[in-house]
Amino acid sequence: MKHLFYLLFCFLFWEANAQSIAKRIILIGDAGEINTKQSSVIHKAAELIIKDSTLMFFLGDNIYPSGMGLEGIEKEKGINSLNAQFEPFRKENVPVYFLAGNHDWNVSRPGGLAKLIAQGDYLKSQNDQYLKLIPSAGQPGPVSIPVNDALVIIAYDSEYWLYPYHSSDIDLQNQRTLFVAQLKQLFENNKDKTVLVLSHHPMITYGEHSLAFDWRQHIFPLRKLNSKLYIPLPVVGSLYPLARSTFYSSAEDYPSKKYQELVHDISEARGNQPNVIYAAGHDHGLQFISKDDLVQIVSGSGSKTSFIVNNKNLKFKYQKQGFCVFDYLDNGNILLAYYTFDGLNTVKAYETLIEKK
Repeated sequence: MKHLFYLLFCFLFWEANAQSIAKRIILIGDAGEINTKQSSVIHKAAELIIKDSTLMFFLGDNIYPSGMGLEGIEKEKGINSLNAQFEPFRKENVPVYFLAGNHDWNVSRPGGLAKLIAQGDYLKSQNDQYLKLIPSAGQPGPVSIPVNDALVIIAYDSEYWLYPYHSSDIDLQNQRTLFVAQLKQLFENNKDKTVLVLSHHPMITYGEHSLAFDWRQHIFPLRKLNSKLYIPLPVVGSLYPLARSTFYSSAEDYPSKKYQELVHDISEARGNQPNVIYAAGHDHGLQFISKDDLVQIVSGSGSKTSFIVNNKNLKFKYQKQGFCVFDYLDNGNILLAYYTFDGLNTVKAYETLIEKK
C-alpha cells in the first residue's frame, strides 16, 4: 500500500509540475537527396506535428549534389527533392522554411546565385505564403520570425559569407558591416526573449568539417565510402586528413579564416545575451554541444552521414540519419529531443532540458 501511495504522490507531483508545449520547431538539415532513410526521417518528423503549434525548418543543402538545375532533368530532380521535403508538412498546414547551404549555391562554385534564385523561384511559384526560402535568394539576411511573445527565430545565409564567386559589383565589406549591425540590433530588440539562431553552418562542430579526425579515419579510410569497409590502410588513410587541412583547404571547413571570421562576427553581435540557442546543419550527423555560454544544435543528417569525433563539450552525437525537435515550453524552458534512424525505425534517442536564465 505504501508503494501505491508513493507512486500516486509522484504522479500528482509530476502532473503539477509538467509543462505543456507552447511551440514545436522541427529542424532537419542536409535532406536534399531522396533515399529511403531521408523518407523515413521526414515522415517520422511529420508524425510529430502538433496542430497549429509547429514550424518546420530545413537547414540548407536542400538539393544534392549541386542545387537546383536551371533546365531539363536536373531541374526536375531539384523540384522532386524540394517536394519530398515540404509536402508532408504543408499537407498538415505546417509552415515550412528553407535555408540555403553550400550545395544550394552550386557547391560553392560559379553560378551558385543563379541556382539559388531558381530554388527560391520554384518555392514562390507554389503561391503559398507559408512556404519560403529565408532569407530570399541572394540576400544574406538576417531575418527574424516572431514565434510568440517570448520566442523569436533569427535566420541568415551563412554560405553568402563563405561563397567565393560573388559579382564584382557587390561591396561585401559594406554589406558585412550592415549585416552585423542589423544582427546586433535584432539581438538587442529581443534581449528579454529566447532567441533561436538558424543558419546552415554551425558556430561550433565536431564533425568532418571541424577537420578533427580520430584514429578510425586514419586506419579505415574506406569507411567514408561505405561504413562496412573495415579495410586497414594506415598510411593511405592519413593522406585524406592531411589533404583536407592543407592542399584542399576550404572555407566550408570550421578552422578556415573566412569561417572563423563569420563565427566571430555572429558572437560579437550577440554579446553577452543569455537564452540564445544556435541550430545548423552542414555536418552530416546529430550533435548537441554545450560550451561555456554557447549552445549548438547540429541537425545535418536528413539524407547523409559522416563521422563525429568525441569532445567534452559534445553531450550527444549520432553519426547516422535523424533530426532534432525544439519544444518551447509554456514556462520558458526548452526541451530538445533528437530522433535517430537505425535502418528500420526512427526513435527518440536523446532528450535534454534547457532552463531559461
